[in-house]
This record gives sequence, C-alpha cells and structure tokens, in this order.
Amino acid sequence: MIVSDYLTGVFNAFAIVSALYERDRRARETGTPPRGQWVELSLYESILRIMEHTLAAYDRLGIVREREGNRLKNSAPLDNWETRDGKYVCIIAAGDGLFPRLARAMEREDLLGDPRFATMARRAEHGDEINAIVAAWCKERTAREVQDVLERHEVPFGVAASAADIFADPHVAARGDIVAVDDPVIGPLRMQGVYPRFSRTPGAIRAGAPRLGAHNDEVYGGLLGLTAEERARLAREGVI
Repeated sequence: MIVSDYLTGVFNAFAIVSALYERDRRARETGTPPRGQWVELSLYESILRIMEHTLAAYDRLGIVREREGNRLKNSAPLDNWETRDGKYVCIIAAGDGLFPRLARAMEREDLLGDPRFATMARRAEHGDEINAIVAAWCKERTAREVQDVLERHEVPFGVAASAADIFADPHVAARGDIVAVDDPVIGPLRMQGVYPRFSRTPGAIRAGAPRLGAHNDEVYGGLLGLTAEERARLAREGVI
C-alpha cells in the first residue's frame, strides 16, 4: 500500500528530529561529546501504529477486525454516498450528539423516534437501513446542496474531490499546491508542490526524477572517490 511509503517517511522525519534533539540536549546537559544513534523503521509497522483499536480489541475481546469497506460495524450512519451530480459525500454522524443534527438536516426528525435508531449501538445494528436512508437523501441532491444543508446544521462531512476538481480549485491554485516541473523523461508536467512550507527557507522542485544512473559520477566519483576507470569497469560488469 503506497500510504505506508509516505507514512513511514513522516515517522522517519519525526524520529530523526527527535534523535537530533536528544543528541544536542544530552551533550549540553552532561558536557560530554554529542553522540548519535540509529533510527530504524519498517513499512508494516507504520501502518500497524495507526490501526486504532484493532489490536486492543483482539487482546481484550477476541475480536478479529475484518474488512469493512467505507463503513464501521460499530458506527452508523457513516459512508461515502453518491450525489445527484455524480460526486461523493462522506458524512460522519454516528454519535448520539451528531445523529439528531443529521436527522434535522434531512428533515427526518421522525427517525429520532424510531427505536432502531435510538442509540449509536442500535443504529450500528441496523446500519443497512439507516445508511440506505441517508444514501437516498444524498442521491436526490447535488453535492453543493448537501454541503449547504449540512453546514447549516453543523454535521461533519467532506465532499470527495477528483483530480479534475483539484486542478480547477482556485484555493489550490492560490496556495501554489500544483507546480510545473520539467521531467527529463516525459517533459513538462504539473504535480504536487513542495510541502510543508517554510517562511524563511522555502523549498523548490528543481527537476523531475532523474534518469537511472544520472548521478553515478557525482555519487561514485565525488562522494566515494572512485576513478573514471573504476566506474567504467563497474558499469561493464553491470554493477552500476
């Protein structure tokens, strides 16, 4: 899963910053020379760390959490629903404090008197029924109409944005989130910009990903000190 690649990078960045802080603090407080340390991570551990109650529920309750799609077995209504104009809206109103807001937003206060939906636990038991009601309500309205109603009633939601929506979003453009990059293989293309941003030392994308071996001389020659003859031999042998 590609999320593990980026998530592990984030964990790694925090770990490095923490290690540097510990190195400097220890040297400052003890007067001893700074000492570094290793940082070790793995892709699966990053995903494992964000799996919420999955392990604790198995340990204490013997529950083996299985695939659930967009829904959760203990929460309803909760899903991504298609709107009349073909977009998708994620609505999270499973809690006992949020569900009444959604019912009023939908002009379905009768749902509040239905024993099937009286509590979050009961709504979870009847998840198919309550989710179907919300799905039908969304399907009759555009994403903009759904958004306007839910905002007025303070119901948490999010409208899923497609790539086309992102490119057309003036806020994304104003923030500089998409930049043009000259890729050495496929030419000019637009892609995500530098993130996060720094006020004093802003970053920049100099070029797209280099061709394979483009920096061999810089790395093997400049950093490792191999001669041109040694690099040529390694190239002939298929090492580099």
